[in-house]
Amino acid sequence: MSSIIALEGVSKSYAGVPAVKSVDLQVTRGERLAIIGPNGAGKSTLFGTIAGEHRPTAGKVWFDGNDVTRARSSKRAMAGMSRTFQVARLMPSMTVRENVFMAALTGQHRGVRFWDMFSSHREVEKRVDVALADSNLEDLAGVSAAALAQGARKTLEMAMAIVQDPKILLLDEPTAGMGFEDARSATAQLKRLLDARPDMTIILTAHDMEVIHSLAERVVLMANGEVVLEGSPAEVASHETTKALYLGHGGAS
Repeated sequence: MSSIIALEGVSKSYAGVPAVKSVDLQVTRGERLAIIGPNGAGKSTLFGTIAGEHRPTAGKVWFDGNDVTRARSSKRAMAGMSRTFQVARLMPSMTVRENVFMAALTGQHRGVRFWDMFSSHREVEKRVDVALADSNLEDLAGVSAAALAQGARKTLEMAMAIVQDPKILLLDEPTAGMGFEDARSATAQLKRLLDARPDMTIILTAHDMEVIHSLAERVVLMANGEVVLEGSPAEVASHETTKALYLGHGGAS
């Protein structure tokens, strides 16, 4: 299978201090990859570099066969990359349905002129109905996004990302801020949504190993800005390197 994401010698420094050091990484189409590591490992910087939020100091980033090293996140989004954030980014003055509608509209019309965006309004509405049902958000459709609890906010953000029908979905701490029961429920629901789209590539960061075991097929472990281990979730979780890195640490971020 061909790679949808390829990093070639990617490095990122801030004021001369390296956060990511010459990382090579290939992500195949349809793969589910988790990037983990203790605090300061560089995983958040690497994740942001893939998303287009950070421009690498050195190296290249390829997305779907195109060099996007210098491309902004907005351009990558138009090319088929969607993402969520640790703190959900919503349109708070709009209802749940309106948030999903705007996301669906963006995904439906990637590369289409703005004034043509409303030509298939009915088709977009149907996609919104499906997304709300799949995400169990139908009862909250008319509620303002600002009034949602944390778990519902994260669920809404995931629905907004998936309804865009992306080639690749980047999930940044998908259960961040949730209690134990909400996190388990959200993970199970997200797994159902992703299992319905086996063609969609997933890259996620998480510190909760239950989330990683449920959603990832391969795990990349980072430390000091470098990839130090990769394998299946079970292999990485049981490896002595992982145990040594997390010993005495509260978890990854």
